[in-house]
Amino acid sequence: MDVTPMPLSGIVPSVRIDEPAQDIRSSGEAIATQLTDWGFMAVEVPGIGQKVDRMMQEFALACSSTEPNLTEYEYSRVPQLATGGTHGFFPYLSEVPRLAQGVADPKEFIHVSGAMLEDEPPTAGDVLRAFPAFGSAAREVFELAFKIISSFGEVIRGIMAPGTPDFDLSRDATNLRVIYYRDVGGREVLAHEHSGIQMLGLQLPSSDQGLQYVLHDGTWVEPVIAKTDVVLCNIGRMLSSASSGQFRPSTHRVHCSGTEGNYTRLSSVMFAYPPHKARQWQMVDGKLTMLDATWGDFIAKRFDGLGNQPS
Repeated sequence: MDVTPMPLSGIVPSVRIDEPAQDIRSSGEAIATQLTDWGFMAVEVPGIGQKVDRMMQEFALACSSTEPNLTEYEYSRVPQLATGGTHGFFPYLSEVPRLAQGVADPKEFIHVSGAMLEDEPPTAGDVLRAFPAFGSAAREVFELAFKIISSFGEVIRGIMAPGTPDFDLSRDATNLRVIYYRDVGGREVLAHEHSGIQMLGLQLPSSDQGLQYVLHDGTWVEPVIAKTDVVLCNIGRMLSSASSGQFRPSTHRVHCSGTEGNYTRLSSVMFAYPPHKARQWQMVDGKLTMLDATWGDFIAKRFDGLGNQPS
C-alpha cells in the first residue's frame, strides 16, 4: 500500500525535555495550525527517543522472561482502581479490535497507569517490582509524557470557547501502553483503522515505521517518527464528544513495513483520561452542559465488543 511519508523532524516545534510545558505553550499557535490542517499535532523533544527506546527494549526482555513471567500479572488478575484505568499485562493475541473480523492483533502489551506507579490499589505495582529495569524506565517515560500531554491539553482548551472546563487529566487514570508486535505471520495490517477512546493520546517514537494517519482531506500519510525524537498528540473520542465535534478523533492504523518471518515492532502510546468518576461535559454552541453520566460510563460503552472488558 502506497502511503506518503510525512517528515517531521526539524519541521515541527522543538521542545526542551526539561521544559516541555513552557515550550509547548509558547508553540501554541503552530500546534493549533497542525490540528486544523492535519487533525493531529506534533513536536520534537530532543532526547526522548533514547528514553522511550530503553523502556521498549526492557519490555521486550520482560516478555521473553520465564522467571519471573509476565503472565502472572495479566490484566484480569491485577486489581483495578475505579480512577486508575486498565493497568496490567495483556497477553499475546488478547485484543480483538472491532474491524478485525474476530482476528486478534499479533501483539502483547502492558498498561502502566499513574495509579500502578503509586501501587494503588496495593499490589498493583507488583509487576514493576518484578521487572525493575522496565519499571524504572516506564516511570521516567510516564512522568515526561504526562507533562507533554497535559501541555497539549492546555493549548487545545485555549482554542475552545471561553468557559471550557479544565480537561482535568488524571495521573491515576492515565495509561502508558507499551506494545510488542511479534509473530505477525506475514500480515500487512497490524492494527486496523481506529481512533482512541481517551481525551488525548501521545504517540511516542517507535522502533519501526508503519503508523499512518488520515488527514482532513482524506489523504493517508505516514509521519516519520520511528527512531526519532518526534511525538504525536491525538484527539480521542472523549474530547471529540466534549467539544461537540469541534475536533474529530485522530484516525490512524498500523501497517507492517517488513516481510521477513521474524519481524517485530515496539511502540508506546499514552492514553490520558479525566477521573473515571467525574461527570461528562460538553461545550454546545459555546455554552457548558453537564451530562448525567461519568467518563467511566463513556469508556465502558466503547469497550463493549473488544476482546478485553473493563472491570
